[in-house]
Amino acid sequence: MYIETIPLWEYRKDVTLTTFLSQDDPFIAEKFPKKRPAVIVCPGGGYRRCPRHDNEGDPVAMTFAIDGYQTFVLEYSVADFAPIEKTLFPAQLRDLGKAMLTVRDHAQEWGIDTEKISVIGFSAGGHLCGMLATSWHRPVLSEYFHRDPEEFKPLTAMLIYPVADYVEQEKFRKSRPDLRDNFDMNTHVFGKADPDLEAQKENSPAWLVSEYTVPVFIAAAQNDGLVTAKNSLSLALRLQEQGIPYELHMFELGDHGFGLGNNIYEPYRQDRAHASRAWLPLAKTFLLHHIAPETAEDEKNPFEDPENFLK
Repeated sequence: MYIETIPLWEYRKDVTLTTFLSQDDPFIAEKFPKKRPAVIVCPGGGYRRCPRHDNEGDPVAMTFAIDGYQTFVLEYSVADFAPIEKTLFPAQLRDLGKAMLTVRDHAQEWGIDTEKISVIGFSAGGHLCGMLATSWHRPVLSEYFHRDPEEFKPLTAMLIYPVADYVEQEKFRKSRPDLRDNFDMNTHVFGKADPDLEAQKENSPAWLVSEYTVPVFIAAAQNDGLVTAKNSLSLALRLQEQGIPYELHMFELGDHGFGLGNNIYEPYRQDRAHASRAWLPLAKTFLLHHIAPETAEDEKNPFEDPENFLK
C-alpha cells in the first residue's frame, strides 16, 4: 500500500489529502487492467479539529482499502490550525471540492474509476459530505474552481451521525443547558453562536435536498446526546419526499462519535464491540449496490400483480 500526505493548497500545511493506495501485482495489472472505485473520508471534530488518526479517519480508510478501494483521508480547514477567515464555512466544502478534483486529476496514475468516487463523513465531516451530496452542482464550487460541476459530483455520500438539519439541531441545542453555550460548531459555520433561520436552512443538507442529490447512506444513534438523531430523520424524510435513493440505520445505543463501533479503551476486544458497529458492513453493501447495480436485490412485489407473480 502506498501512503502519502499531500498538501491541497499552496502555502498551507493544515489542509491535506492522505492516500491509501493499493497496488496490483504487475502480472494482474498487465493481464487484467481494471480501475478501482475510491472513497474520501472526512473525520469529525466540530470544525474545530480534524483528528485524522482516530477512529473516524485513517482506520476507516483502511477498512475500505482492505476491500480493494483506493481511499483517502481529508484534513480540511479547522479553527485550531488556521485563522477564522480561512476556516469559516464554506472553506471546508471547497477543501472537499479540491480533494475531488485532485483524485480525478490523478485517476490514471492512481488507477481510479472517476465515475465511482464516494465520500464518507462523521459528525461535522458528515455535514461536510452532506453539503457536497446536495450542493455539488452549485456555483460555490464550479465558479470558484472554474470547473464543470459534474467533476464535484460523488457517486454516493455516507453520513455517520451527521449534522444534517440545523433547524432541528438549534432546537435541540437551545433545549439543553449543557449544550446551549457549549456547541461551538456554529461559530465555525456561521461566524456566530446564534444563526438566523435562513442561514440555518442554507447550511443544512436536509433543506438542500433536490433532484440533483446523490444517493445517501445514513447511520446514527437514537441516544445521541450531542447531535440529535432528528438530524438524520429529517434528512431521510426529505430524501424520501424527493425520491432520492437512501438508507437510514438508527441504532438504539451509540451516543455520538461511535466511529467504527469498537470499545474505546480496548478496541481489540471484539467481545466488547458495540451494536452500532453494524453500520460499516451495511454501508459497504449500500456502496457496492451503487458501484455494481446488478448486486442489488429488487424482488417483485407480489401485491402489484398477484395473478402473474408465480408465472
